[in-house]
Amino acid sequence: MDTSASPSAGHLIVEELEAHGVRRAYLVPGESYLDVIDGLHDSSIVPVVCRQEGGASYMAVAEGRMTGIPGIAMVTRGPGAANVKVGIHTAHQDATPLVVFVGLIPTDHRDREAFQEFDLHGWFATTAKKVLTLDDPDKAAEVVADAMHTAVTGRPGPVVIGLPEDVLVRPSAGTVLPPRVHGSASPYAGDVTELRARITAADRPVLIIGGEDWSAATSRRIAQWSRDRGLGVLGTFRAYDGIDHDCPNFLGILGFGAAPVAKQTLAEADLHIFLGCVRTDVATNGFSIGTDQRTVVIGPDPDAHGHFGRLDQHIVTSVSRFAQALFTEDGTRTYSVSSDGSIDEPPLGDALSEAAPDAVPLPDWVVKARAELDDWRQPQVDAPTDWSAASAGYVDMDEAFVHVRDLLPDDAIVTYGAGNFSGWATRFLPTHAFPSALGPRNGSMGFGLPAAVAAGLVHPERAVFCIAGDGDFLMNGQEMATAVQYGANITIVVNDNAVYGTIRGHQDREYPGRATATALVNPDFAAMATAFGGLGIRVERTEDFRDAFARAVEHEGLSLVHCLTDPDVRGARLP
Repeated sequence: MDTSASPSAGHLIVEELEAHGVRRAYLVPGESYLDVIDGLHDSSIVPVVCRQEGGASYMAVAEGRMTGIPGIAMVTRGPGAANVKVGIHTAHQDATPLVVFVGLIPTDHRDREAFQEFDLHGWFATTAKKVLTLDDPDKAAEVVADAMHTAVTGRPGPVVIGLPEDVLVRPSAGTVLPPRVHGSASPYAGDVTELRARITAADRPVLIIGGEDWSAATSRRIAQWSRDRGLGVLGTFRAYDGIDHDCPNFLGILGFGAAPVAKQTLAEADLHIFLGCVRTDVATNGFSIGTDQRTVVIGPDPDAHGHFGRLDQHIVTSVSRFAQALFTEDGTRTYSVSSDGSIDEPPLGDALSEAAPDAVPLPDWVVKARAELDDWRQPQVDAPTDWSAASAGYVDMDEAFVHVRDLLPDDAIVTYGAGNFSGWATRFLPTHAFPSALGPRNGSMGFGLPAAVAAGLVHPERAVFCIAGDGDFLMNGQEMATAVQYGANITIVVNDNAVYGTIRGHQDREYPGRATATALVNPDFAAMATAFGGLGIRVERTEDFRDAFARAVEHEGLSLVHCLTDPDVRGARLP
């Protein structure tokens, strides 16, 4: 291309993404957006070529969750657009910033049932914050800037941009635009004062954390504030890594597989403070517990989208702005902004230590609940069960996770898709820094492996561990090829019980003795990993797991431990 001429619309799209700090674009190439792909040739943006559009979309969702910059997925028209929708739905329900570029047929082919034609707006309008089509090459940068801004503002979510094939190759008179300022209201002093009064008046106030607007500084502030105010802290479903789980007032995770003490804490609280999240059906066990308490919601969404039940105070602000306000308006600590824009503040007290000089004694109910959580989080490997003898020929996942927890670094990023198998991770693997947990809050199978690939690329300095079920893994198992191609250092454990375990559990409860359409015949997953260029190890006995997992963790690149497990065991032992 003649660099002295105006750039094509496709090339300008890439330049605008660069201006927004995009580092990677996850894509399956297609002829409908070739000019954008050509623009990536000389770009600082790395095109991560995936093996299926669903995998590409999950990787982009994971990147958006980890970085706060919208994840970027690029797919072609028709079938490609159909496959990418699973990631758009995930980003929509999970409130994760995502921008999806979809190649379209040429404009003069529209409404003729042309090859791979479909209605972009009709397909995506109900699951995206905005659906845009680039019909004017001069507006290429403008459309991208609009989409990137919409994806992160208010309640974050997905934006879809249609790219007609013929428009992309036309010269554009547009220029690269600076990113739009992301406005975020700060709480009024009165907001914090009112909240403090509500906490003081409550006997059992509980803070429920979630969302993705977290950083090391925000986590420290919220941990210290909640500790100072005697709040119990719960993590919401699959968004529980906002503060260190070693904080003595952290009392567990809500949602499927929640600790009994977490559900009890939610139900018995007399004040709920939702920070970065809202009260949902999953967190409340199908709206059956903790729905009538006095409630405060703190987050950027003025509509409190998805919130159920009473709402007594609504502070519309970001998690980070709220955390900063606590140490200014609250009057307990002060900070200043340095010339480089960084936060300069006095050291916070050690929220993890009861012995810290300024530690406030926690209420007895918090101390008692924390002790119950600690007991529940210990694998009960010596506890007798009805299935212990029958499971002797399989890998005991309770004992396996003793070794997983022991051998994984504390800062490991844990990923998983949907299924009962994820309960071993959420129960036995506490997190200590954001981001450390990547799971689909919409319960989408196949998320774990693509998320692990993205985590390995975004954070190559950290260990990445993916736990997958056999059914879940084969939803996107082909993305092992992407992991190997781009050198992602990830360790996978596949829990192979030869059944769609979660659904079989529902069948056994609702239709006892009539289980059908849930049995699976699986490949040798270890051999698959080896064939893709990684390390694959098959484990059939519990006593062989630790050595196998140690080898996998030490391996540079893709490694997979294939565990044969009892199809009748779908969760960890109870204390």
